[in-house]
Amino acid sequence: MTSLQAPKQSVSLHYAVSTDNGAVLPIKGQGTVSIKPDVVEDALRFVFSTKEGSTLEVAISRTCFTIDCKTGGKISNLVTSEDKKLLLTLPEIRQPYWVSIDTNNQRIRYGKGEMLRGLMLLEYQWNAESTCTLKDFSKDLREVDILGTVKDHLRVMQIPVTLDPPPAVIPTSAITMEIIAGNSASVVNDLPPVCQRLYANVAGPGITLNSPDFPEFAQAIQYSINTKGALCYTKLQHKEAEFGYLRITLDTNMGDSPGQPYVLEIWPAGNGSPIHDHGEACAVIKVLHGQIQVSWFSSLDPNLLTPWGSMIAHAGDVTFLTPDYYQIHQLKNPSPKPGGDFCATIQCYRYPDTNDTHYEYFDYIEKDKIEHFLPDSDWEYLDFKQKIKEEWENAMAAAAK
Repeated sequence: MTSLQAPKQSVSLHYAVSTDNGAVLPIKGQGTVSIKPDVVEDALRFVFSTKEGSTLEVAISRTCFTIDCKTGGKISNLVTSEDKKLLLTLPEIRQPYWVSIDTNNQRIRYGKGEMLRGLMLLEYQWNAESTCTLKDFSKDLREVDILGTVKDHLRVMQIPVTLDPPPAVIPTSAITMEIIAGNSASVVNDLPPVCQRLYANVAGPGITLNSPDFPEFAQAIQYSINTKGALCYTKLQHKEAEFGYLRITLDTNMGDSPGQPYVLEIWPAGNGSPIHDHGEACAVIKVLHGQIQVSWFSSLDPNLLTPWGSMIAHAGDVTFLTPDYYQIHQLKNPSPKPGGDFCATIQCYRYPDTNDTHYEYFDYIEKDKIEHFLPDSDWEYLDFKQKIKEEWENAMAAAAK
């Protein structure tokens, strides 16, 4: 598929609105509609219509993908394709399907997974000189109906899929015209309010691993990980391979996040997490020490184990996720083992204010199945820090003898 260059601009994030019924585009002629069907009868059909009865239909079956428009009783076929990547994957793979309408830029986009440009599979574009009848009524498209499945897991975004919000987050003081033009970072003020609050709490210079009262904290953690019989080494021996990291909680569950909202996570070299989601929560992640590789997946499904994108974040870097962007990921310390440096991150979570479900689990993939992880704690932060400090001081005293 040809990738077209989009105009560069700062990207503001919008929440998708969930509905169990037919949908309405909040703004006529633009928006993105996504559905994650359990069962499809024959074909999954997105039908966009105007008040006057003109329609745009995107149909996805197991054998064919089509885009048709109808106006004045005349049906015009815009796209017909048997390309396998466009087709319905049920029942083997369950994932969201989305269609983006963008009258301003005169295009339709289609993809699977989260509503992101990086997950677009097809683009159809027209212009003012086109013979396509869609150009005459696309600006009036408003009503949306989903046919061929029940309308659970239906989401509507008021903006079309254009530029993806970059996963790296920077403060307003760091923004430059080059960053805006290159769309290379998200400015914190463009994040949803919940992410802005989380960022304000952990992004400051005081949120560091080493502190004046324990400047060797990072060095002591590395010692504890590598030394047989030490605190971290012993705890890691009792961990399942796919959960080979430590969770140190900083506070208590306040009822507005999955588990405790602030967690220091320690990642030994080469270790990582399973592929998992975050219970529809928002999160901000700051790297305190070392580096972490973040890989994203289009859906939480045992048959979708290849990431669609990834990044490596280093000490001081901040990234984010929301219910609509980067929600499904896998973290791994890319440092070689044995002997590589550990990574420390602080993760902070909170449900959006509109979330009235508060699903308490992180779902994850294990041995071709979806399992449920209730966020837990290996230690409380102050207790962990004190134990590591005592262990380090004892080790240094023994080495000095």
